[in-house]
Amino acid sequence: MLLASFGGSFGVPLVAGIRDGCIYGMVAIGLVLIYKSNRIFNFAQAEFGSVGAFIALAFIKPLGGFPKLPYAVALILGLVASAGTGLLTERLVIRRLFNASRAVLLVATAGVALFLISAEAVILGIQDLRVFPRVATGTHYAFFGPPGGGDSFTYGWTEIDIVVGLLLLGALGVWFFRTRWGKSILAVSQDATAARAVGINVNRVSALTWGLAGLLGGAAGILYAPYKGAVPPGFMTGIGEFGPLVFGFIAAVIGGMTSLPGAFAGGLAVGIIGDFAEKYMPTSVPGGEQVVLATLLLLVLLVRPSGLLGREA
Repeated sequence: MLLASFGGSFGVPLVAGIRDGCIYGMVAIGLVLIYKSNRIFNFAQAEFGSVGAFIALAFIKPLGGFPKLPYAVALILGLVASAGTGLLTERLVIRRLFNASRAVLLVATAGVALFLISAEAVILGIQDLRVFPRVATGTHYAFFGPPGGGDSFTYGWTEIDIVVGLLLLGALGVWFFRTRWGKSILAVSQDATAARAVGINVNRVSALTWGLAGLLGGAAGILYAPYKGAVPPGFMTGIGEFGPLVFGFIAAVIGGMTSLPGAFAGGLAVGIIGDFAEKYMPTSVPGGEQVVLATLLLLVLLVRPSGLLGREA
C-alpha cells in the first residue's frame, strides 16, 4: 500500500525523469566535450542525433531506395553516419574557421544544424511524419503500480534500451579516457598550446573529439527516436518546441560546461525536475516545466556561474 502510494505520488515522474534525463545527459556530454576541446557552443550537437536516427530508419523501413537491413545493423550504420557527420563538420567548417571569433563559430554550428534539418526535409519529405519502430512491441511492464491500472509508469524495451545504452556508453567512456587518445583529448582540453609542445597532434585530437561528439549525438537520437515515435526533420534540435538540444544545453550549464560527469548529472536533474514540474505544476500555468527549468538555470548562473560540478575554465 505504501509502495503504491509512493508510486502514484513520486515514483512515476521519478522513473520517467531518469529516462528523459539519460537522453539529455548524452546530449549535454557531447556539448561539454566540444566546449572543453574547442571552446565552442555546438548548436549542431543534437542534429547529429537526427541524422543517425534517420539513416537507421532508412535501412529499417526501408526509405529512399535504401536496402532493408536487420534492426541492429541499421542502428550501427546510423551511429557511423552520426560520427561521420561530426567528422565532416570539423573538417569542412570548424577547421576552416578556427581562427575566427567564437561568435562566428557558434553561428557556423547553427548553420550546420539548419543545413542538416533542410537536407532531412528534402531527402525524406516533410508531408508525413516518419514513425521510428520500437525494438519490440506488445511487451510492457508496470512500475510503481498494478499493470494497466491507476497512476503507474509503464515501460518496455525502448525504456530499457535507453538505460542499458547509457550504461554501455558510460563504461566505454571510462575505458576510452584511460587510453592514449583519451588522455590526449583531456590534455588538449586543459591547455592546447602545452599539448602541442609535447607532441600531441591537436588537429587529429579535434577531429576525434568531433567524431565522438557525433557518436554521442547519434546514440541519443537513436535511443530517443523509438520513444518519441513520429520523428519529423530536426526532431532532436526541436523545431517550434523545446527539444533535447535545449534541455541538453540547460543540463550542461547547470552541471558545468567543463565537467563531463557534471553534464550527465545535469541531464538527470533536468529530466527529473522537468517531469515533476510537468506533473504537479497547475494547468493554469502554461509551460510550467519550462518555467521551472528556466528559473533553476538562472539561479545556478547567479549562485555558481561555472556550474554545480564545473570549475572556472
